[in-house]
Amino acid sequence: IITLIPQTAGPHQLLITMDGQHVQKSPCDLYVRRDYSILCNPEQVIKCSDDPMSIAIHDSGDIYVACCSDSSINVFDHAGKQKRTIGSHGSGDGQFNSPHGLFIKGDVMYVADYGNHCIQKLTTGGQFMQKFGQHGSGQGQFNGPLSVIVDQRDRLIVSDFSNHRVVILDQAGTWLLTINGNISASHGFQHPYGLALDPQGNIHVAACHSNTIKVFTPEGTYVRSYGDA
Repeated sequence: IITLIPQTAGPHQLLITMDGQHVQKSPCDLYVRRDYSILCNPEQVIKCSDDPMSIAIHDSGDIYVACCSDSSINVFDHAGKQKRTIGSHGSGDGQFNSPHGLFIKGDVMYVADYGNHCIQKLTTGGQFMQKFGQHGSGQGQFNGPLSVIVDQRDRLIVSDFSNHRVVILDQAGTWLLTINGNISASHGFQHPYGLALDPQGNIHVAACHSNTIKVFTPEGTYVRSYGDA
């Protein structure tokens, strides 16, 4: 019996040798998935459905979790008790297909709806408000949006994963700015995933296939990179 305790989730290759020789079927590929739980405090664990992708906290203390496999947003109170579910699988208004990114500002919730290639805007009570985008690579289109945040100017910033770009919209969904990956340039990136803002409003982009964090001004000008290239 062989016991394996991986340190990270994701793809791995398992090599097993005896006396310097590979045993049968070695090496073999395997994929490790995390045992997802959300810690409220050291004494409380919230068990979610499969594949929770992101989390946002409302001012009331309610916890919103984007659940990819269920194509829904699960809402818990601060003690971890589930209160309600928002949305269901589908392509209609207020329905989701593998929601990933989630951001709450006031009583408005923004969802990066990966499989429907759009950003949905709802109240935190679950009432549909607007949606922006459709599948494609042109202006006003997305190809697998993964993250969405709102900056100090009330602009929506979206990581458009498979289009290798970051897109900035206003609250009406009007296209304001595109930060292209341009992988041939020194500041280029592929497959942008996570997004964050620093106190100056600079946009930090986690480019998972570039193994770096790229930093841009609010106007989209490249500032610097950090991490392993």
